[in-house]
Amino acid sequence: MRYRLAAFDVDGTLVGPSGELSQTTIESLKGLASKGVLVAAATARPHELVLPTLSPLSGTMDAIIAAAGADIRHVDGVPIAQIAMPHEAAYSLAKLCDEHDWQVVAGTASGVFRRRPRDEARGPATTISSLVDIPLKETYLIAPFTGPRDPAFATLDELLRDSPLRGERALTSSGREIIAITHINAGKGAGLHRLCDSFGITPSEAVAFGDAEVDLPMLKIAGLGVAMGDAPPGLRVEADIVTGTATENGVSTAIHQIWGPV
Repeated sequence: MRYRLAAFDVDGTLVGPSGELSQTTIESLKGLASKGVLVAAATARPHELVLPTLSPLSGTMDAIIAAAGADIRHVDGVPIAQIAMPHEAAYSLAKLCDEHDWQVVAGTASGVFRRRPRDEARGPATTISSLVDIPLKETYLIAPFTGPRDPAFATLDELLRDSPLRGERALTSSGREIIAITHINAGKGAGLHRLCDSFGITPSEAVAFGDAEVDLPMLKIAGLGVAMGDAPPGLRVEADIVTGTATENGVSTAIHQIWGPV
C-alpha cells in the first residue's frame, strides 16, 4: 500500500512536555512532504491555538483538523468542513461549565475563548468570565479541564449521554486532562474521512498517529494506525504500529519504518 496522507495528533505525539517540535521531527515531516505525501495535523486544540506550535512546519503542512474534528481547514485557513454544536446543547454545556467553575477552552468561528486561563496558557484567545457569553451558535469545541477523578464529572457524563454531542478524553502537551466536546458528527475519525474526501483519496490511503482516547477513531479509520509508546493500552491494542514517545522522537521512527528514509 502506498500511503498518500499522514495525519498527526499534536500534543503527546508531535510535541512532548516542552510543547515544541524537535528538530528531528521537523526534518522527518519535511522529508515526508518532499516525497509527495500530504501532511496534516489533527488536534483537539482550536485552530488558532495550534498555529504557533506548527509554525516551524511552514511549507510542509497541507491541512489542519482542529477542534477534535469539528473545524477542518487547508493550511492557508480556507475551510474544508466546519461543524458547529447545536445551540441549545452548547448552551446547556456552557452553563454546566460555569456552574462547576471549570477552566475551559472554546473554539468558535469568531475565535478562541478561555475561561479561567492559566498564566502559562499559550496562543491567541479572549478571556471570559462566563462561557454562556461566547457565540454559542457558531461554537465548534468546548473543552473543560476535568476528568473522571473530578467529583463533578458525573454531571458532564450525564449531559453528554442525553445530547447531540460527543466528548473524548485528550491531553495537553503538559499532560493535563481535558474533555474535547464537539457535535456528535465530528471527531477525529470523521474529520480524517472528510479531509481525505477533499483530497480525492480514501482513508485506507492514510496513516494516523496519536496518543490518547480522542485519537482512537482516527487510528481505526486510517489504513494504518500508529500509537505512541505512552498511549493508553486501549489505543495501543488498536494500533498497527506502536512507536516511541514524543520525547523519543517516536513520530520520526515510525515515518522511517513506514516510508523508508526521508
